[in-house]
Amino acid sequence: MGLNDLFSLLAKYGIKDSFMILILSIFFFYLRNKHFNFKDLFTKFKKIFINKKDITDSDISNHDIFNYIDLWIFSKIPTLTFSTEYRTVVFRRYLSIYLKVYKDNIQRFISSREYQNMENSELWKSSLKLINDTVYDYEKEMSHDGIPSVIIEKMKIKMNDSIILSIDLMENICNNNFYESDKNYLKVFSILSILLAILDHTIINSEEVCNNINGQLKGLEYTENNKVYKEI
Repeated sequence: MGLNDLFSLLAKYGIKDSFMILILSIFFFYLRNKHFNFKDLFTKFKKIFINKKDITDSDISNHDIFNYIDLWIFSKIPTLTFSTEYRTVVFRRYLSIYLKVYKDNIQRFISSREYQNMENSELWKSSLKLINDTVYDYEKEMSHDGIPSVIIEKMKIKMNDSIILSIDLMENICNNNFYESDKNYLKVFSILSILLAILDHTIINSEEVCNNINGQLKGLEYTENNKVYKEI
C-alpha cells in the first residue's frame, strides 16, 4: 500500500472508517496468511468497501465460506497427514465435524433471513449466539463421536485468542455506521468473511496442536469404518 492509496482512503472514508478497513486487512493477514502481502489485502478490502452498496442477498447465500468449507471437507482434509496414523484419523475427523457444524449453523442463520430486519444490537447478539451455539454443537458432536477431550480442549485453547479478536471485530461491524447497507448485507457479508478466516486458521493450526500433545493420547483407540486405530 502506497501513500496515494492511504490518502485516497482517508479522503473517501475519513480517519475512523479508514482505520477499520486497515484493521480488518491486518486481521485477515494474521489469520489467513503466513507471508505478509499487505498490498493485496488492502486492495481486496478496498474493493469490497467501495462497492458495499452492491452486495445483495445472492452474495450472502453464495459467500466464499460455503465453497471453501466444501473444498476443505472433500479435498483438503482427506489429504492431511499428522504425526501418527491414529492422530491423522482423529484430527481429520475433528476438522470434518468442526467444518460441517459451522456450515450447517451458518446456513440456518442465513436461510432464516431474520438478520435482514435486525437492529444493530440484535444483529450483534444473534452473531454472538451463532458462534456460541456452534462451538457448543461441534464440541458435543465430537465428544459423542469419540474425539478425545484433550484434543477438543487444546484446540479450544489454541483458537481462543483469535475467537476473542473476531468477536470484538464483529461487534464493531454491527455497531459501526460505516457498514450500513440494505438489509444488513454488508455487515453479514463481513461477518461471514471473518468466520471464513477463523476456519482457515483452525485448519492451519491443527498440526501444531497435534505435535504439542505428548503422552496424553497413548493407548487411546478410535474406530472408523469398522477399523480400530490405536495410539502407541
